[in-house]
Amino acid sequence: MKRYIKRWISFILFMCVFVWYPSEGVVMAADSDQKNIQIVGTASMNTYDVALRVGKTKQLVCNGTTGKMVWKSSNPKVATVDKKGLVKAIKPGKAMISVSGGNLIGSMTCKVGVSKKITTKQARRKIMAMKKTYKEGLSWTNENRQYFWEATNCQCYGCIALCGEISDKVFGKYAPVTKHSNFSRIKAGDHIRIGNEHSVMVLQKNGNTLTVVEGNYNATVHWGRKITKKELQESGFYVETRY
Repeated sequence: MKRYIKRWISFILFMCVFVWYPSEGVVMAADSDQKNIQIVGTASMNTYDVALRVGKTKQLVCNGTTGKMVWKSSNPKVATVDKKGLVKAIKPGKAMISVSGGNLIGSMTCKVGVSKKITTKQARRKIMAMKKTYKEGLSWTNENRQYFWEATNCQCYGCIALCGEISDKVFGKYAPVTKHSNFSRIKAGDHIRIGNEHSVMVLQKNGNTLTVVEGNYNATVHWGRKITKKELQESGFYVETRY
């Protein structure tokens, strides 16, 4: 009886892992007559969250399993997956890739977000078109404006909330975000964090001068302020880009 209790405790613990971590699962083994089935370990995928551009691919790998695995996409119009786990981005949107079969109990999943690549000219045009939505002088503070920027996993307030909102509208909610601190690589649509105190979005770069839009500038939205390379270097900065 104690032996069975221990097995059930092990099963419950493994299932807790399975429930809380969708990219992890439980694997089992059975003797030749299928009467004695035991949990023998855990399985995992190489990632549980993927951001892809249209036309790009990502190889998903299922570790710790044996037997034939079956891959499926919840939305093949957005992202497809072949029998070997190769994901291909088709059009902007969101899909869930699941894998099951073999000795895996249940299934494991991976979230796929697809976005379309755009040029700096397209980005600037889209931002400028938002001047009617984010009007000059519109009240914008930490207290009255917040936004969850999913691509950076950030609950944003005030100035950075404006950058997150505009960035998602310009590049798409699922466009990947990368970080750098190289002034020469800055482009229209980039988010710049200055001195870890204030955030701005780039409208245009001319030589060593940036033109920006920002929130919580004197408690409002402000368009057109100029910031120089020297000012950024003196304050310290980093850039989040979606190119």
